[in-house]
Amino acid sequence: MNNKEWSEKILQKYDSLFKHRWEIYDEIVKGALSSQMVWVDCGCGNDGMVETYASLVKTAVGVDIIDPIHKRNYIKADIRHLPFPSDYADLITLRFVVEHFQNSGEYIYELTRAIKPGGQIIILTTNLLSPFIFLPRLFLPSSIKSKILTKLFKVKDEDVFPAYHKMNTPDKFKKLTKNFRLKKMMFISDLNYTRKWVFILLLIWHKITGMKILNKFRTNILAILEKK
Repeated sequence: MNNKEWSEKILQKYDSLFKHRWEIYDEIVKGALSSQMVWVDCGCGNDGMVETYASLVKTAVGVDIIDPIHKRNYIKADIRHLPFPSDYADLITLRFVVEHFQNSGEYIYELTRAIKPGGQIIILTTNLLSPFIFLPRLFLPSSIKSKILTKLFKVKDEDVFPAYHKMNTPDKFKKLTKNFRLKKMMFISDLNYTRKWVFILLLIWHKITGMKILNKFRTNILAILEKK
């Protein structure tokens, strides 16, 4: 029995209804898509989400600063300088992107420009209130954190980028009300199958933070913003 099978067996026993963060995110994004929509997936990387769901919308575009594996429906660009007219998109999505914004104001300004009034921005990111996020940030140099990600969680070196966490608390999202309405904010657990002890530790934290008063300390935030 490999780690994934072992972890899923434990999870079935203690929380059979658990959904991984990417499952929740995919469900919400897919549910927001419609046939006449213009959708921009910022920081798309090589996850292929635009390729998967492009047929559900009028226009789907992935944007990233790296060269893609998927060549269709893709533009290489910086999010601070999106190559679109103002009020272009009905939906903008960002999956594990905003934690890398060093000067968040520049990015928010451009996202605000590109989204239509009434359009939505869906964001999945890490939560700085979680001890699994703020303790490494507080005590570990970035070089050590990168090694932990590559060795412990088996993340490739080229997939590790500097994280600044300028937007990564519930209060930071609530402060975006000048141009946006905060339609929804969810706190989501992260369970990792690469190491058994890591899985158990994260599962325990998931169960503890199931209490309403502790829910905001889960490892991820999913926010839906609507432009005024």
